[in-house]
Amino acid sequence: MAQDTRSFESTLHDIVYSIDTGTGLKIIRVTLYILFLLIIVMLYTATQFRGLRTEEAMDYAQLGRNISLNGGVLTTKCIRPVSMWKIGERNPDGNPQIGGHPDLYHPPAYPLVLSAGFSLFEWMGIDPFQNPEAARATSLPAEQWVILPVNHLFSILTGWIVFSLGKRLFSREVGFLGMTIYYLSNLVWQDSLSGLNISMACFLVAASFHAMVVSMLNRRDGRSTFAWAFPFVLSVVFSAIAFLTRYITLAAVPGIALFAWLMAGRFRGGTRYVVVFVALYLIMVSPWLYRNYAISGNPMGLAGHTALADTSRYPDKAFERQLHPEFTSGQVVSELKKKWVLNYSEKYESVLPGLGGGVLMTLFLTTFFYHFVRPQVNYLRWGIGLSLLLTIIIAGFFSESSIDTIHVFWPFVILYGLAFFYILIDRLDLGVRLYVICMKCLIVALSLLPLLLTIMPPHAAPPYPPYYTPIISQVSGMLSEREVMCTDMPWATAWYGDRVSILLPKDIDDFYEINDYKQYISGMYITTITKNKPFVKQLLDGPEKSWLPVISGRTPPDFPLKQAVSLNRQDQIFLSDRNRWSTGEEADAEQQQ
Repeated sequence: MAQDTRSFESTLHDIVYSIDTGTGLKIIRVTLYILFLLIIVMLYTATQFRGLRTEEAMDYAQLGRNISLNGGVLTTKCIRPVSMWKIGERNPDGNPQIGGHPDLYHPPAYPLVLSAGFSLFEWMGIDPFQNPEAARATSLPAEQWVILPVNHLFSILTGWIVFSLGKRLFSREVGFLGMTIYYLSNLVWQDSLSGLNISMACFLVAASFHAMVVSMLNRRDGRSTFAWAFPFVLSVVFSAIAFLTRYITLAAVPGIALFAWLMAGRFRGGTRYVVVFVALYLIMVSPWLYRNYAISGNPMGLAGHTALADTSRYPDKAFERQLHPEFTSGQVVSELKKKWVLNYSEKYESVLPGLGGGVLMTLFLTTFFYHFVRPQVNYLRWGIGLSLLLTIIIAGFFSESSIDTIHVFWPFVILYGLAFFYILIDRLDLGVRLYVICMKCLIVALSLLPLLLTIMPPHAAPPYPPYYTPIISQVSGMLSEREVMCTDMPWATAWYGDRVSILLPKDIDDFYEINDYKQYISGMYITTITKNKPFVKQLLDGPEKSWLPVISGRTPPDFPLKQAVSLNRQDQIFLSDRNRWSTGEEADAEQQQ
Protein backbone atom coordinates (compact mmCIF):
# COMPACT_ATOMS: atom_id res chain seq x y z
CA MET A 1 0.00 0.00 0.00
CA ALA A 2 2.86 2.35 0.88
CA GLN A 3 4.54 1.46 -2.42
CA ASP A 4 1.35 2.37 -4.34
CA THR A 5 1.19 5.68 -2.50
CA ARG A 6 4.81 6.49 -3.37
CA SER A 7 4.14 5.52 -7.00
CA PHE A 8 1.09 7.79 -7.11
CA GLU A 9 3.02 10.67 -5.55
CA SER A 10 5.83 10.16 -8.07
CA THR A 11 3.40 10.19 -10.99
CA LEU A 12 1.66 13.28 -9.63
CA HIS A 13 5.03 14.98 -9.17
CA ASP A 14 5.96 14.20 -12.81
CA ILE A 15 2.67 15.65 -14.05
CA VAL A 16 3.08 18.83 -12.00
CA TYR A 17 6.69 19.18 -13.16
CA SER A 18 5.62 18.67 -16.79
CA ILE A 19 2.94 21.33 -16.48
CA ASP A 20 5.35 23.69 -14.76
CA THR A 21 8.40 23.40 -17.01
CA GLY A 22 8.13 20.54 -19.51
CA THR A 23 5.91 19.21 -22.29
CA GLY A 24 2.70 20.04 -20.44
CA LEU A 25 3.64 23.70 -20.30
CA LYS A 26 4.27 23.75 -24.05
CA ILE A 27 0.88 22.14 -24.69
CA ILE A 28 -0.85 24.74 -22.51
CA ARG A 29 0.94 27.60 -24.25
CA VAL A 30 0.15 26.25 -27.72
CA THR A 31 -3.48 25.70 -26.75
CA LEU A 32 -3.84 29.23 -25.40
CA TYR A 33 -2.17 30.64 -28.52
CA ILE A 34 -4.56 28.71 -30.78
CA LEU A 35 -7.55 29.93 -28.75
CA PHE A 36 -6.25 33.49 -29.03
CA LEU A 37 -5.93 33.05 -32.81
CA LEU A 38 -9.44 31.61 -33.13
CA ILE A 39 -10.87 34.52 -31.14
CA ILE A 40 -9.19 36.99 -33.52
CA VAL A 41 -10.53 35.13 -36.58
CA MET A 42 -14.09 34.82 -35.25
CA LEU A 43 -14.22 38.42 -34.02
CA TYR A 44 -12.95 39.81 -37.30
CA THR A 45 -15.31 37.62 -39.33
CA ALA A 46 -18.35 38.48 -37.19
CA THR A 47 -17.80 42.22 -37.47
CA GLN A 48 -16.58 42.51 -41.06
CA PHE A 49 -18.22 39.83 -43.21
CA ARG A 50 -21.63 40.56 -44.73
CA GLY A 51 -21.22 38.63 -47.97
CA LEU A 52 -18.95 38.73 -50.99
CA ARG A 53 -18.36 42.24 -52.30
CA THR A 54 -16.34 41.92 -55.50
CA GLU A 55 -17.22 40.52 -58.90
CA GLU A 56 -14.00 38.52 -58.98
CA ALA A 57 -14.85 36.73 -55.72
CA MET A 58 -18.35 35.82 -56.99
CA ASP A 59 -16.85 34.70 -60.29
CA TYR A 60 -14.47 32.33 -58.51
CA ALA A 61 -17.29 31.03 -56.32
CA GLN A 62 -19.56 30.16 -59.25
CA LEU A 63 -16.62 28.53 -61.05
CA GLY A 64 -16.04 26.33 -58.01
CA ARG A 65 -19.68 25.30 -57.95
CA ASN A 66 -19.64 24.52 -61.68
CA ILE A 67 -16.61 22.28 -61.22
CA SER A 68 -18.26 20.40 -58.35
CA LEU A 69 -21.43 19.86 -60.42
CA ASN A 70 -19.82 19.19 -63.81
CA GLY A 71 -17.29 16.53 -62.93
CA GLY A 72 -14.21 18.76 -62.79
CA VAL A 73 -14.78 20.75 -66.00
CA LEU A 74 -14.08 24.48 -65.68
CA THR A 75 -17.09 26.20 -67.23
CA THR A 76 -18.66 29.52 -66.39
CA LYS A 77 -22.17 30.93 -66.19
CA CYS A 78 -20.82 34.48 -66.21
CA ILE A 79 -20.34 35.18 -69.91
CA ARG A 80 -18.75 38.30 -71.41
CA PRO A 81 -19.53 39.31 -75.01
CA VAL A 82 -15.79 39.49 -75.79
CA SER A 83 -15.46 35.88 -74.62
CA MET A 84 -18.31 34.91 -76.95
CA TRP A 85 -16.41 36.62 -79.78
CA LYS A 86 -13.14 34.86 -78.98
CA ILE A 87 -14.66 31.37 -78.70
CA GLY A 88 -16.84 31.94 -81.77
CA GLU A 89 -13.71 32.82 -83.74
CA ARG A 90 -12.12 29.48 -82.86
CA ASN A 91 -15.20 27.40 -83.76
CA PRO A 92 -15.87 26.71 -87.47
CA ASP A 93 -19.58 27.38 -87.10
CA GLY A 94 -19.07 30.47 -84.91
CA ASN A 95 -20.74 28.77 -81.93
CA PRO A 96 -20.07 30.83 -78.75
CA GLN A 97 -20.88 27.79 -76.54
CA ILE A 98 -23.27 29.59 -74.21
CA GLY A 99 -24.10 26.28 -72.55
CA GLY A 100 -20.88 24.91 -71.08
CA HIS A 101 -19.00 28.13 -71.81
CA PRO A 102 -15.26 27.59 -71.02
CA ASP A 103 -13.78 30.15 -68.66
CA LEU A 104 -10.85 32.07 -70.17
CA TYR A 105 -10.21 34.61 -67.42
CA HIS A 106 -9.22 32.70 -64.29
CA PRO A 107 -6.66 30.04 -63.36
CA PRO A 108 -8.10 26.77 -62.06
CA ALA A 109 -6.45 26.01 -58.68
CA TYR A 110 -8.61 28.16 -56.39
CA PRO A 111 -11.95 27.10 -57.97
CA LEU A 112 -10.80 23.47 -57.64
CA VAL A 113 -10.16 23.94 -53.93
CA LEU A 114 -13.58 25.57 -53.49
CA SER A 115 -15.25 22.78 -55.46
CA ALA A 116 -13.68 20.21 -53.12
CA GLY A 117 -15.23 22.03 -50.16
CA PHE A 118 -18.61 22.28 -51.87
CA SER A 119 -18.50 18.58 -52.80
CA LEU A 120 -17.69 17.64 -49.19
CA PHE A 121 -20.82 19.38 -47.92
CA GLU A 122 -22.94 17.81 -50.66
CA TRP A 123 -21.51 14.39 -49.75
CA MET A 124 -22.61 15.07 -46.15
CA GLY A 125 -26.15 15.72 -47.43
CA ILE A 126 -25.99 19.50 -46.86
CA ASP A 127 -26.87 21.94 -49.62
CA PRO A 128 -24.31 24.78 -49.35
CA PHE A 129 -26.07 26.78 -52.08
CA GLN A 130 -29.50 27.00 -50.48
CA ASN A 131 -30.76 30.56 -50.48
CA PRO A 132 -31.06 31.97 -46.94
CA GLU A 133 -34.56 32.29 -45.51
CA ALA A 134 -33.84 35.46 -43.56
CA ALA A 135 -34.97 38.54 -45.45
CA ARG A 136 -31.79 40.45 -44.64
CA ALA A 137 -29.34 37.64 -45.27
CA THR A 138 -26.60 38.72 -47.64
CA SER A 139 -24.59 35.51 -48.05
CA LEU A 140 -25.00 31.84 -48.87
CA PRO A 141 -24.02 28.99 -46.52
CA ALA A 142 -21.27 28.13 -49.00
CA GLU A 143 -19.60 31.47 -48.28
CA GLN A 144 -19.72 31.02 -44.52
CA TRP A 145 -18.81 27.32 -44.34
CA VAL A 146 -16.53 26.81 -47.34
CA ILE A 147 -15.10 30.00 -48.87
CA LEU A 148 -14.24 31.75 -45.60
CA PRO A 149 -12.81 28.65 -43.81
CA VAL A 150 -10.68 27.79 -46.85
CA ASN A 151 -9.17 31.27 -46.91
CA HIS A 152 -8.76 31.36 -43.14
CA LEU A 153 -6.95 28.02 -43.30
CA PHE A 154 -4.48 29.31 -45.88
CA SER A 155 -3.86 32.42 -43.76
CA ILE A 156 -3.20 30.29 -40.67
CA LEU A 157 -0.83 28.01 -42.59
CA THR A 158 1.04 31.05 -43.92
CA GLY A 159 1.60 32.16 -40.32
CA TRP A 160 3.24 28.81 -39.61
CA ILE A 161 5.51 29.35 -42.65
CA VAL A 162 6.50 32.73 -41.17
CA PHE A 163 7.47 31.05 -37.89
CA SER A 164 9.39 28.24 -39.55
CA LEU A 165 11.28 30.51 -41.94
CA GLY A 166 12.04 33.08 -39.24
CA LYS A 167 13.39 30.40 -36.91
CA ARG A 168 15.61 28.98 -39.66
CA LEU A 169 16.97 32.30 -40.93
CA PHE A 170 17.14 34.39 -37.76
CA SER A 171 16.00 33.04 -34.39
CA ARG A 172 13.07 31.31 -32.76
CA GLU A 173 12.04 34.58 -31.12
CA VAL A 174 11.96 36.46 -34.44
CA GLY A 175 9.96 33.62 -35.98
CA PHE A 176 7.42 33.56 -33.16
CA LEU A 177 7.02 37.34 -33.02
CA GLY A 178 6.77 37.46 -36.82
CA MET A 179 4.00 34.85 -36.78
CA THR A 180 2.15 36.80 -34.09
CA ILE A 181 2.37 40.06 -36.03
CA TYR A 182 1.17 38.27 -39.14
CA TYR A 183 -1.90 36.99 -37.30
CA LEU A 184 -2.57 40.47 -35.93
CA SER A 185 -2.36 42.13 -39.35
CA ASN A 186 -5.53 43.70 -40.68
CA LEU A 187 -4.65 43.09 -44.35
CA VAL A 188 -4.27 39.32 -43.73
CA TRP A 189 -7.86 38.88 -42.58
CA GLN A 190 -9.09 41.51 -45.02
CA ASP A 191 -7.75 39.39 -47.86
CA SER A 192 -9.15 36.26 -46.22
CA LEU A 193 -12.68 37.71 -46.00
CA SER A 194 -12.60 39.02 -49.57
CA GLY A 195 -13.27 35.57 -51.02
CA LEU A 196 -10.42 36.11 -53.49
CA ASN A 197 -7.49 33.78 -53.99
CA ILE A 198 -4.91 36.13 -52.45
CA SER A 199 -4.67 34.14 -49.18
CA MET A 200 -4.04 30.94 -51.11
CA ALA A 201 -1.46 32.66 -53.33
CA CYS A 202 0.26 34.10 -50.26
CA PHE A 203 0.62 30.66 -48.70
CA LEU A 204 1.93 29.10 -51.90
CA VAL A 205 4.50 31.85 -52.57
CA ALA A 206 5.73 31.75 -48.96
CA ALA A 207 5.87 27.94 -49.07
CA SER A 208 7.82 27.92 -52.35
CA PHE A 209 10.46 30.32 -51.00
CA HIS A 210 10.61 28.37 -47.72
CA ALA A 211 11.05 25.04 -49.50
CA MET A 212 13.88 26.44 -51.61
CA VAL A 213 15.60 27.82 -48.51
CA VAL A 214 15.42 24.38 -46.88
CA SER A 215 16.70 22.73 -50.05
CA MET A 216 19.71 24.99 -50.53
CA LEU A 217 20.70 24.96 -46.85
CA ASN A 218 20.52 21.15 -46.73
CA ARG A 219 22.63 20.97 -49.87
CA ARG A 220 25.18 23.39 -48.40
CA ASP A 221 25.37 21.38 -45.19
CA GLY A 222 26.14 18.16 -47.12
CA ARG A 223 22.87 16.40 -46.31
CA SER A 224 21.64 13.45 -48.35
CA THR A 225 20.40 13.93 -51.90
CA PHE A 226 16.81 13.33 -50.82
CA ALA A 227 17.12 15.93 -48.03
CA TRP A 228 17.70 18.73 -50.55
CA ALA A 229 16.10 17.33 -53.73
CA PHE A 230 12.67 16.74 -52.17
CA PRO A 231 12.19 20.35 -50.92
CA PHE A 232 13.60 21.57 -54.25
CA VAL A 233 10.86 19.72 -56.14
CA LEU A 234 8.36 20.86 -53.52
CA SER A 235 9.35 24.47 -54.25
CA VAL A 236 8.65 23.89 -57.95
CA VAL A 237 5.25 22.36 -57.12
CA PHE A 238 4.25 25.24 -54.86
CA SER A 239 5.41 27.79 -57.45
CA ALA A 240 3.45 26.10 -60.24
CA ILE A 241 0.28 25.85 -58.14
CA ALA A 242 0.73 29.52 -57.19
CA PHE A 243 0.75 30.41 -60.90
CA LEU A 244 -2.38 28.29 -61.40
CA THR A 245 -3.92 30.20 -58.49
CA ARG A 246 -3.03 33.72 -59.58
CA TYR A 247 -1.10 34.36 -62.78
CA ILE A 248 0.81 37.34 -61.40
CA THR A 249 2.68 35.06 -58.97
CA LEU A 250 4.84 34.21 -61.97
CA ALA A 251 6.91 37.13 -60.67
CA ALA A 252 8.02 34.94 -57.73
CA VAL A 253 9.85 32.50 -60.03
CA PRO A 254 12.79 34.80 -60.93
CA GLY A 255 13.27 35.58 -57.23
CA ILE A 256 13.35 31.91 -56.23
CA ALA A 257 15.66 31.12 -59.14
CA LEU A 258 17.99 33.98 -58.15
CA PHE A 259 18.21 32.69 -54.58
CA ALA A 260 19.00 29.15 -55.80
CA TRP A 261 21.61 30.50 -58.23
CA LEU A 262 23.37 32.52 -55.54
CA MET A 263 23.24 29.73 -52.95
CA ALA A 264 24.49 27.06 -55.38
CA GLY A 265 27.62 29.00 -56.25
CA ARG A 266 26.59 31.35 -59.04
CA PHE A 267 28.85 30.39 -61.96
CA ARG A 268 30.14 27.29 -60.14
CA GLY A 269 27.11 25.16 -60.96
CA GLY A 270 24.23 27.33 -59.83
CA THR A 271 22.95 27.75 -63.38
CA ARG A 272 21.95 24.10 -63.68
CA TYR A 273 19.66 24.37 -60.66
CA VAL A 274 17.95 27.35 -62.25
CA VAL A 275 17.51 25.47 -65.53
CA VAL A 276 16.06 22.42 -63.76
CA PHE A 277 13.73 24.60 -61.70
CA VAL A 278 12.40 26.49 -64.72
CA ALA A 279 12.07 23.31 -66.80
CA LEU A 280 10.04 21.51 -64.12
CA TYR A 281 7.94 24.61 -63.62
CA LEU A 282 7.08 24.86 -67.31
CA ILE A 283 6.24 21.15 -67.45
CA MET A 284 3.74 21.58 -64.62
CA VAL A 285 1.96 24.66 -65.99
CA SER A 286 2.05 23.75 -69.70
CA PRO A 287 -1.14 21.59 -69.73
CA TRP A 288 -3.20 24.56 -68.57
CA LEU A 289 -1.49 26.90 -71.03
CA TYR A 290 -2.21 24.43 -73.84
CA ARG A 291 -5.86 24.23 -72.80
CA ASN A 292 -6.19 28.01 -73.06
CA TYR A 293 -4.38 28.09 -76.40
CA ALA A 294 -6.60 25.36 -77.85
CA ILE A 295 -9.75 27.28 -76.89
CA SER A 296 -8.74 30.89 -77.51
CA GLY A 297 -5.44 30.92 -79.39
CA ASN A 298 -3.72 32.52 -76.39
CA PRO A 299 -1.91 30.56 -73.63
CA MET A 300 -3.26 33.00 -71.03
CA GLY A 301 -6.79 33.00 -72.42
CA LEU A 302 -8.36 36.44 -71.99
CA ALA A 303 -6.60 37.19 -68.71
CA GLY A 304 -4.14 39.52 -70.43
CA HIS A 305 -6.99 41.44 -72.05
CA THR A 306 -8.23 42.53 -68.61
CA ALA A 307 -5.38 45.06 -68.64
CA LEU A 308 -7.48 47.08 -71.11
CA ALA A 309 -10.20 47.62 -68.50
CA ASP A 310 -10.40 51.10 -66.97
CA THR A 311 -8.30 52.68 -69.71
CA SER A 312 -9.31 55.93 -71.42
CA ARG A 313 -10.34 54.04 -74.57
CA TYR A 314 -12.18 51.30 -72.67
CA PRO A 315 -13.54 52.85 -69.45
CA ASP A 316 -15.16 50.60 -66.89
CA LYS A 317 -15.91 47.29 -68.67
CA ALA A 318 -16.21 48.64 -72.19
CA PHE A 319 -13.79 46.09 -73.63
CA GLU A 320 -15.45 43.05 -72.02
CA ARG A 321 -18.85 44.27 -73.27
CA GLN A 322 -17.81 44.42 -76.94
CA LEU A 323 -19.05 41.69 -79.22
CA HIS A 324 -16.68 42.75 -82.02
CA PRO A 325 -13.64 44.36 -80.38
CA GLU A 326 -11.32 46.33 -82.60
CA PHE A 327 -7.90 47.48 -81.48
CA THR A 328 -4.34 47.70 -82.72
CA SER A 329 -1.11 46.90 -80.92
CA GLY A 330 -0.16 50.57 -80.97
CA GLN A 331 -3.40 51.55 -79.25
CA VAL A 332 -2.94 48.83 -76.64
CA VAL A 333 0.62 49.92 -75.79
CA SER A 334 -0.41 53.56 -75.51
CA GLU A 335 -3.40 52.78 -73.30
CA LEU A 336 -1.39 50.50 -71.00
CA LYS A 337 1.31 53.10 -70.50
CA LYS A 338 -1.26 55.68 -69.42
CA LYS A 339 -3.06 53.19 -67.18
CA TRP A 340 0.15 52.17 -65.38
CA VAL A 341 1.08 55.77 -64.66
CA LEU A 342 -2.41 56.66 -63.49
CA ASN A 343 -2.67 53.56 -61.28
CA TYR A 344 0.44 54.36 -59.31
CA SER A 345 0.03 58.13 -59.37
CA GLU A 346 -3.24 57.57 -57.52
CA LYS A 347 -2.15 54.69 -55.30
CA TYR A 348 1.61 54.94 -54.80
CA GLU A 349 1.13 56.44 -51.33
CA SER A 350 -0.67 53.32 -50.16
CA VAL A 351 0.82 50.45 -52.19
CA LEU A 352 4.15 49.92 -50.42
CA PRO A 353 3.98 52.23 -47.37
CA GLY A 354 0.52 50.89 -46.59
CA LEU A 355 1.74 47.30 -46.55
CA GLY A 356 1.18 46.37 -42.92
CA GLY A 357 1.01 49.88 -41.55
CA GLY A 358 4.32 51.14 -42.92
CA VAL A 359 6.72 50.67 -39.98
CA LEU A 360 7.92 47.17 -40.84
CA MET A 361 7.88 48.00 -44.55
CA THR A 362 10.26 50.88 -43.87
CA LEU A 363 12.57 48.60 -41.90
CA PHE A 364 12.38 45.98 -44.65
CA LEU A 365 13.44 48.47 -47.33
CA THR A 366 16.28 49.64 -45.10
CA THR A 367 17.72 46.10 -44.99
CA PHE A 368 18.71 46.45 -48.66
CA PHE A 369 21.42 48.84 -47.42
CA TYR A 370 22.60 46.44 -44.72
CA HIS A 371 24.76 43.33 -44.99
CA PHE A 372 23.69 40.41 -42.80
CA VAL A 373 26.25 37.96 -41.45
CA ARG A 374 24.50 34.90 -42.88
CA PRO A 375 24.81 34.74 -46.69
CA GLN A 376 21.46 32.95 -47.14
CA VAL A 377 19.68 35.90 -45.51
CA ASN A 378 21.24 38.33 -47.99
CA TYR A 379 20.59 36.07 -50.98
CA LEU A 380 16.93 35.52 -50.05
CA ARG A 381 16.46 39.26 -49.57
CA TRP A 382 17.65 39.94 -53.13
CA GLY A 383 15.36 37.22 -54.49
CA ILE A 384 12.37 38.65 -52.64
CA GLY A 385 13.27 42.18 -53.74
CA LEU A 386 13.41 41.10 -57.38
CA SER A 387 10.04 39.34 -57.19
CA LEU A 388 8.45 42.28 -55.35
CA LEU A 389 9.71 44.71 -57.97
CA LEU A 390 8.41 42.57 -60.84
CA THR A 391 5.03 42.21 -59.11
CA ILE A 392 4.73 45.98 -58.71
CA ILE A 393 5.58 46.52 -62.39
CA ILE A 394 3.13 43.89 -63.69
CA ALA A 395 0.30 44.69 -61.26
CA GLY A 396 0.19 48.30 -62.43
CA PHE A 397 -1.34 47.19 -65.72
CA PHE A 398 -4.22 45.30 -64.14
CA SER A 399 -6.99 45.60 -61.56
CA GLU A 400 -6.92 46.61 -57.93
CA SER A 401 -6.93 42.97 -56.82
CA SER A 402 -3.73 42.45 -58.83
CA ILE A 403 -2.12 45.33 -56.97
CA ASP A 404 -3.32 43.73 -53.72
CA THR A 405 -1.32 40.62 -54.70
CA ILE A 406 1.70 42.54 -53.40
CA HIS A 407 0.42 41.31 -50.02
CA VAL A 408 2.00 37.92 -50.75
CA PHE A 409 5.32 39.50 -49.72
CA TRP A 410 4.01 40.65 -46.35
CA PRO A 411 5.41 37.56 -44.51
CA PHE A 412 8.93 38.40 -45.73
CA VAL A 413 8.47 42.08 -44.93
CA ILE A 414 7.62 41.11 -41.35
CA LEU A 415 10.63 38.83 -40.91
CA TYR A 416 13.24 41.14 -42.40
CA GLY A 417 11.73 44.18 -40.73
CA LEU A 418 11.80 42.44 -37.34
CA ALA A 419 15.35 41.18 -37.89
CA PHE A 420 16.57 44.71 -38.57
CA PHE A 421 14.53 45.99 -35.62
CA TYR A 422 16.34 43.52 -33.34
CA ILE A 423 19.67 44.70 -34.75
CA LEU A 424 18.76 48.30 -33.91
CA ILE A 425 17.80 47.32 -30.36
CA ASP A 426 21.14 45.56 -29.91
CA ARG A 427 23.01 48.59 -31.23
CA LEU A 428 21.15 50.88 -28.81
CA ASP A 429 22.37 48.72 -25.90
CA LEU A 430 19.50 49.79 -23.66
CA GLY A 431 20.79 47.69 -20.79
CA VAL A 432 17.50 47.39 -18.88
CA ARG A 433 15.54 44.38 -20.11
CA LEU A 434 12.23 46.15 -19.43
CA TYR A 435 13.07 48.77 -22.06
CA VAL A 436 13.77 46.06 -24.62
CA ILE A 437 10.43 44.36 -23.86
CA CYS A 438 8.62 47.70 -24.20
CA MET A 439 10.23 48.30 -27.60
CA LYS A 440 9.08 44.86 -28.81
CA CYS A 441 5.58 45.48 -27.48
CA LEU A 442 5.55 48.80 -29.33
CA ILE A 443 6.28 47.20 -32.72
CA VAL A 444 3.51 44.65 -32.09
CA ALA A 445 1.07 47.39 -31.03
CA LEU A 446 1.79 49.46 -34.14
CA SER A 447 1.07 46.40 -36.31
CA LEU A 448 -2.10 45.62 -34.33
CA LEU A 449 -3.54 49.14 -34.51
CA PRO A 450 -5.12 48.86 -38.02
CA LEU A 451 -6.91 45.65 -36.99
CA LEU A 452 -8.26 47.18 -33.78
CA LEU A 453 -9.56 50.24 -35.64
CA THR A 454 -11.24 47.99 -38.20
CA ILE A 455 -13.15 45.77 -35.78
CA MET A 456 -14.38 48.73 -33.71
CA PRO A 457 -17.86 50.08 -34.47
CA PRO A 458 -19.29 50.93 -36.88
CA HIS A 459 -19.04 47.47 -38.37
CA ALA A 460 -19.09 46.52 -42.03
CA ALA A 461 -22.28 47.32 -43.96
CA PRO A 462 -24.09 44.96 -46.36
CA PRO A 463 -22.82 44.97 -49.96
CA TYR A 464 -25.92 46.69 -51.33
CA PRO A 465 -25.84 48.47 -53.68
CA PRO A 466 -25.73 46.56 -55.88
CA TYR A 467 -25.55 43.10 -54.31
CA TYR A 468 -28.56 41.92 -52.32
CA THR A 469 -28.95 38.16 -52.21
CA PRO A 470 -32.77 37.87 -51.77
CA ILE A 471 -33.52 40.09 -54.79
CA ILE A 472 -30.89 38.41 -56.97
CA SER A 473 -32.31 35.00 -56.06
CA GLN A 474 -35.87 36.19 -56.72
CA VAL A 475 -35.02 37.57 -60.16
CA SER A 476 -32.99 34.49 -61.12
CA GLY A 477 -35.79 32.24 -59.95
CA MET A 478 -38.11 33.76 -62.58
CA LEU A 479 -36.03 31.95 -65.23
CA SER A 480 -35.62 28.23 -65.61
CA GLU A 481 -32.18 26.61 -65.54
CA ARG A 482 -32.15 26.39 -69.35
CA GLU A 483 -32.99 30.05 -69.90
CA VAL A 484 -30.42 32.83 -70.23
CA MET A 485 -30.51 36.35 -68.84
CA CYS A 486 -28.61 39.51 -69.73
CA THR A 487 -27.48 41.72 -66.85
CA ASP A 488 -24.94 44.31 -65.79
CA MET A 489 -23.71 42.02 -62.97
CA PRO A 490 -23.61 38.48 -64.40
CA TRP A 491 -21.10 37.35 -61.76
CA ALA A 492 -23.75 37.93 -59.07
CA THR A 493 -26.64 36.22 -60.88
CA ALA A 494 -24.34 33.35 -61.83
CA TRP A 495 -23.36 32.84 -58.17
CA TYR A 496 -26.45 33.77 -56.15
CA GLY A 497 -28.98 32.83 -58.84
CA ASP A 498 -27.16 29.92 -60.56
CA ARG A 499 -28.29 31.15 -63.98
CA VAL A 500 -26.35 31.55 -67.22
CA SER A 501 -25.85 35.30 -67.43
CA ILE A 502 -24.46 37.43 -70.27
CA LEU A 503 -22.83 40.75 -69.46
CA LEU A 504 -24.84 43.69 -70.80
CA PRO A 505 -23.32 44.47 -74.25
CA LYS A 506 -21.91 47.91 -75.01
CA ASP A 507 -24.98 48.91 -77.04
CA ILE A 508 -28.44 47.66 -77.93
CA ASP A 509 -27.40 46.61 -81.45
CA ASP A 510 -25.03 43.99 -80.01
CA PHE A 511 -27.90 42.78 -77.83
CA TYR A 512 -30.06 42.29 -80.91
CA GLU A 513 -27.27 40.34 -82.61
CA ILE A 514 -26.79 38.06 -79.59
CA ASN A 515 -30.52 37.49 -79.16
CA ASP A 516 -31.24 36.91 -82.88
CA TYR A 517 -28.20 34.89 -83.97
CA LYS A 518 -26.36 33.48 -80.98
CA GLN A 519 -28.55 32.90 -77.93
CA TYR A 520 -32.19 33.71 -77.15
CA ILE A 521 -32.36 35.89 -74.04
CA SER A 522 -35.34 35.42 -71.75
CA GLY A 523 -34.76 38.24 -69.29
CA MET A 524 -32.76 41.39 -68.64
CA TYR A 525 -31.78 42.53 -65.14
CA ILE A 526 -30.44 46.08 -64.80
CA THR A 527 -29.23 47.34 -61.43
CA THR A 528 -27.65 50.39 -59.84
CA ILE A 529 -24.37 49.51 -61.58
CA THR A 530 -25.90 51.05 -64.71
CA LYS A 531 -28.53 53.31 -63.20
CA ASN A 532 -26.07 55.14 -60.96
CA LYS A 533 -23.83 56.18 -63.85
CA PRO A 534 -23.61 59.92 -64.61
CA PHE A 535 -26.77 60.84 -66.47
CA VAL A 536 -25.48 63.33 -69.03
CA LYS A 537 -21.93 62.03 -69.43
CA GLN A 538 -22.84 58.36 -69.82
CA LEU A 539 -26.58 57.75 -70.18
CA LEU A 540 -27.90 60.72 -72.13
CA ASP A 541 -25.06 61.48 -74.51
CA GLY A 542 -22.43 58.85 -73.74
CA PRO A 543 -21.61 55.17 -74.30
CA GLU A 544 -24.80 54.03 -72.51
CA LYS A 545 -27.24 56.20 -74.46
CA SER A 546 -28.68 53.28 -76.46
CA TRP A 547 -29.73 51.68 -73.15
CA LEU A 548 -31.43 54.77 -71.68
CA PRO A 549 -34.92 53.95 -73.08
CA VAL A 550 -34.69 50.41 -71.72
CA ILE A 551 -33.52 51.61 -68.31
CA SER A 552 -36.39 54.12 -68.23
CA GLY A 553 -38.96 51.44 -69.05
CA ARG A 554 -39.67 52.89 -72.53
CA THR A 555 -38.47 49.96 -74.63
CA PRO A 556 -38.13 50.39 -78.44
CA PRO A 557 -40.98 48.90 -80.53
CA ASP A 558 -38.83 46.02 -81.79
CA PHE A 559 -37.31 45.19 -78.41
CA PRO A 560 -38.09 41.52 -77.62
CA LEU A 561 -38.46 41.95 -73.82
CA LYS A 562 -41.75 43.85 -73.52
CA GLN A 563 -42.74 43.10 -69.92
CA ALA A 564 -40.99 45.01 -67.12
CA VAL A 565 -41.15 45.29 -63.35
CA SER A 566 -39.32 47.68 -61.03
CA LEU A 567 -37.56 46.28 -57.98
CA ASN A 568 -36.39 47.60 -54.65
CA ARG A 569 -37.86 51.11 -54.68
CA GLN A 570 -37.37 51.67 -58.42
CA ASP A 571 -33.56 51.35 -58.39
CA GLN A 572 -33.56 48.05 -60.33
CA ILE A 573 -35.58 46.81 -63.28
CA PHE A 574 -36.25 43.35 -64.69
CA LEU A 575 -37.53 42.88 -68.24
CA SER A 576 -38.74 39.64 -69.75
CA ASP A 577 -40.46 38.16 -72.78
CA ARG A 578 -43.58 37.59 -70.68
CA ASN A 579 -45.01 38.34 -67.26
CA ARG A 580 -43.09 36.06 -64.90
CA TRP A 581 -43.80 37.82 -61.58
CA SER A 582 -47.62 37.99 -61.45
CA THR A 583 -49.92 35.00 -60.90
CA GLY A 584 -53.13 33.95 -62.52
CA GLU A 585 -55.65 36.76 -62.88
CA GLU A 586 -53.02 39.51 -62.42
CA ALA A 587 -51.00 38.24 -65.36
CA ASP A 588 -54.09 37.87 -67.58
CA ALA A 589 -55.28 41.39 -66.75
CA GLU A 590 -51.86 42.84 -67.51
CA GLN A 591 -51.72 41.01 -70.85
CA GLN A 592 -55.16 42.40 -71.82
CA GLN A 593 -54.04 45.94 -71.02
